[in-house]
Amino acid sequence: MDTVMSHITHLYHLSAPDFINFEGSVVAMSPWLPSYTTSDMVPGGSATGLHLILDYVEALKVRRLCHTAGALFSGRQPIQNAIVPGGVTTHFDTTYPLDPAGPTQDQFGPFNATSTTAAFRKLLTTIRNFIDTKYIPDVLTVATHANFTSFWTQGYGCQRTLSYGDFPMNSSGSLLIKRGVATSATAVGSLGAFNQAQILEQVAYSYYDYGLLDAINFPNGRHPFDGLTNPDMASARGYSWLKAPRYNGLVYEVGPLARIWNSYLSSDTSLSVTSLNTIAGILPAGGSYNVRGLATNAVTYIGTLGLGALNLFSALGRHACRALEAKLLADACDVWNTAVEANAGVTCYDYKRIPKTITTGYGLAEAPRGALGHWIKIEGRKVVKYQCVVPSTWNFSPRDQSDVAGAVEQSLQTSWIGPDTDPQQQIVNILRVVHPFDCCIACAVHVVNPDGKEKLSFSIDPDGRPSNIKIAQ
Repeated sequence: MDTVMSHITHLYHLSAPDFINFEGSVVAMSPWLPSYTTSDMVPGGSATGLHLILDYVEALKVRRLCHTAGALFSGRQPIQNAIVPGGVTTHFDTTYPLDPAGPTQDQFGPFNATSTTAAFRKLLTTIRNFIDTKYIPDVLTVATHANFTSFWTQGYGCQRTLSYGDFPMNSSGSLLIKRGVATSATAVGSLGAFNQAQILEQVAYSYYDYGLLDAINFPNGRHPFDGLTNPDMASARGYSWLKAPRYNGLVYEVGPLARIWNSYLSSDTSLSVTSLNTIAGILPAGGSYNVRGLATNAVTYIGTLGLGALNLFSALGRHACRALEAKLLADACDVWNTAVEANAGVTCYDYKRIPKTITTGYGLAEAPRGALGHWIKIEGRKVVKYQCVVPSTWNFSPRDQSDVAGAVEQSLQTSWIGPDTDPQQQIVNILRVVHPFDCCIACAVHVVNPDGKEKLSFSIDPDGRPSNIKIAQ
């Protein structure tokens, strides 16, 4: 549910201001103003603008419903605390008397399985209806608006996709979201296999230093198991606090587009969910579909706009893929909810002792923004190394040691952002290309001091370089 919530948030509350002029509308106030406005935006006072604004407001409620639904199982949303190494902290079955839909709803769990799944399904139905009747149609409204159709051909980027896969759908481990790597030239049915050993990180243009011998010992970059995070704010070539992850030496895009595209290329059509409503030109109400069928229908639909399959690799294509994935996962939640009720009382936690010996391990998952990987080394039951490669590191990485730009930089390089005579239009057009990647780079820098004392302070100039550096003695 968190991924569904994140996708709804992304369109309405992070990206909608790129397309709607809120001035002169019923919400011409904070937090919608002040804002950048351009002549090509949908006027907030128009019928279309008002419709989008009302859906923007309704989406705030739906976000809350997503958190409420998730909290029925996790105990808390956002930032649930029920999932732990080995499983989940508790389970429910039909013998528990507490009922989240009744007068005891404010008590702690576990709850009655039947009542919990019924409460979840009721919330989920509202969420699925919003996605089918508001979210996807609103994306189509923007995607077919005469002022914005050019963004189907802006931001092509690297046209290589990587996904770790996620959401097991059966006991054999078949994944709803397909795992693999692909290029735009890959044929349907030939999704490439993924091997985490092929991930290497480079720092040629990052504010990190791997050491003088690194070019000899790790000429192509370091695998996360060998990763180092040594800040070097004085780097002559550095312009980013992100490293540059590469797969088999190449730039890859991650996120909803990568997941939908890889599923489109997959030959797996065995895992199905059901659509609650009719999606014009894409799905019938009550129709059973799988992720590859959904992606295929989407590609067919954009063909009706005079565009080809590769136009998914665009600013509007990324918005479309995020909306389709929100629908897919919300519909899949109905399947999973039924499975939870049918398996109430099944063991849900498998205890494992932390090993004394030197041990390494990694975990791969698909976060809302894309492929998320964690690599860990344990020695003497203590963590001695922990490295993450997060979705925004993949997409927003700087150039690598071969001077090849990352996915977002390549997307901007392949976009026309407007005339030099209209810098405000250029700013908004840049946002329209960058926002669909759903960046999260505030977490790119962490300065941790166990003594609680300030070690250094610095400012970041508009060009991204550190300045006013003060180092405590």
